[in-house]
Amino acid sequence: MAILGRDTKKCPRCEAKCLVNQLRCPECGLIFSRVEEATNAAAVERLKNKEKESVLYVKKVPKDLKKWKLVLFTVLLGLVGGGYFYVHRWQRGLWYILGFVLWVLCVALNSILVGVWNGALIEILAVCVGIYGAAWIFDVVWVCTNKFKIPVSLPREEVQ
Repeated sequence: MAILGRDTKKCPRCEAKCLVNQLRCPECGLIFSRVEEATNAAAVERLKNKEKESVLYVKKVPKDLKKWKLVLFTVLLGLVGGGYFYVHRWQRGLWYILGFVLWVLCVALNSILVGVWNGALIEILAVCVGIYGAAWIFDVVWVCTNKFKIPVSLPREEVQ
């Protein structure tokens, strides 16, 4: 992104365009250097207390999580939402588990009902596997290219 030929970035709180060298967001007042102090554990605590407005979603892995663990969970356990569970995005992880269960049911029912539906279940299974597999591959690519969003929260004095 660029504003008048200058490099910009998005504010993680309000998504406003800011110049790369700015220290503070002109829209919401977020001090960008404080985001480095944000942790995933604080975000989990704030989400439990229903304080969603104080949680940011950043692409840089915070200091209390490990990038190699995130990659490992996403690659090896990505079909059941492993990467999302590691960063405490439970709802997305549960959607992946639901998708995995539905996929397993399609496989099981396909072998039983293949003669009854004349292969219609195979087509449904192929679409499900395609969408589900593509979502998993996108997650792996996003984690490896630092586009995977991780919830973090700023220290208490920064939250306005």
